[in-house]
Amino acid sequence: MQAYQPLRDLRSSSGYSSKDVLVVFGEVFARGYVNGLIDEAKQAGMRVIYSTVGRRDADGSLRPLNAEELAQKDQPLINLPLECGFDMEPSSKGQTPCDQLKGLKLSEWNQAKLDWAQVEESRRKGRESFRSRVREYLGELEKQLPADANILIAHTMAGGVPRAKIIMPAMNRVFKGHGERYASSREFWEGELGRLCDMSFMDVTANSFADLIDLSEPLRQRAGKNGKHVSYVAYGYHGTEILMGSEYKWQSYAPYLQGFAKLELERIAVRAGQKGIEASVYNAPEILTNSSSIFLGVEVALYPLLGALKREGLNSALTKELNDSCQALLKPEHSLQEILDLTDAYFRSDLIQKRWSDYPAWPQHNGPEQMELMRTTSEKIIEMHKDEKQLLTARLSEVVFRACGKAMLFEAMQPRQNVWWIGHDIVSKAALA
Repeated sequence: MQAYQPLRDLRSSSGYSSKDVLVVFGEVFARGYVNGLIDEAKQAGMRVIYSTVGRRDADGSLRPLNAEELAQKDQPLINLPLECGFDMEPSSKGQTPCDQLKGLKLSEWNQAKLDWAQVEESRRKGRESFRSRVREYLGELEKQLPADANILIAHTMAGGVPRAKIIMPAMNRVFKGHGERYASSREFWEGELGRLCDMSFMDVTANSFADLIDLSEPLRQRAGKNGKHVSYVAYGYHGTEILMGSEYKWQSYAPYLQGFAKLELERIAVRAGQKGIEASVYNAPEILTNSSSIFLGVEVALYPLLGALKREGLNSALTKELNDSCQALLKPEHSLQEILDLTDAYFRSDLIQKRWSDYPAWPQHNGPEQMELMRTTSEKIIEMHKDEKQLLTARLSEVVFRACGKAMLFEAMQPRQNVWWIGHDIVSKAALA
């Protein structure tokens, strides 16, 4: 496992200018981390080239965006589908991994049986298909890249939940279940469904980064001949430092089953760095996005950012504005300090500190008492809001992804490390800069 390396300081500038290009490898959706990087690149005058994962037709076939879908996207966009994975890839017997799970009832999730020879065949075909489409994509990309530009490629591929109907309900038991609906993440992960998820997460989240770096070698060679850089950044997660009491301490959400693939993402960046390639993974803090909402209580680690901002910039205009706007979202009888006290008690509790803050054991599986405490804490804070659809987390998430964008852009061209952790201290410093 990577030694823990938190990013503590920002460089004075990114080194990028209006001559340079940011390439988003993956599709941009609302409320995602990459939006902060895009905003920061635009502020530097960089041109941004977008991509898409494509769409699936009713028959399951993958296609580019149609005219209506394309009109809703930022341009320029290379309209070649970059969807990664193998869950929809038929084997020579005509079955996809998802087909094999049809008809399985939720009560039978831990009894699933898969033909692994077919699954492995689908996986090989899916990887070959992805690499073929990436080659085509890179060919089109090269046509749009000036010879005298530095190129920053942002890998945004993540997830990879197989699209079998049984998977999400079973995962909801693992990530959100309590009481009679609680399900052990270890039991899930060590079963047939977990094994399939592990393979899928690994290909989508991690191996797609390795394929991108491998297949874009001609871009690096072309840039090098002109004295320019091609750099790569990717989004990891491996826990985050937050303010607990008077010090920043590492904590992590559990159960984060995608974490095994995130570890491989880190190793890919390290291996690339050993070959002289500027590739870096940034383990970002928790935010609440459309995709992260499956994780019950993931937002609890976001609230202590208010304390970090006070510590790093008590009298700043941003801290004051953020505190005022967040306080306005709470019921009159509740305060931001009440939330900070509650989250501090949660993260410093014996249960979380002694049993669920084990960095060498990461990613850790869940436990019924841990899930219950996380659920209770999350619900107490949500109930303090005037409107459960207007939470503090939206504002705080925006602060995080904007700060991450600045930290990543300033570090990317010549990264000092191949793996970095962005904690609440550097988020606060970047936001206040």
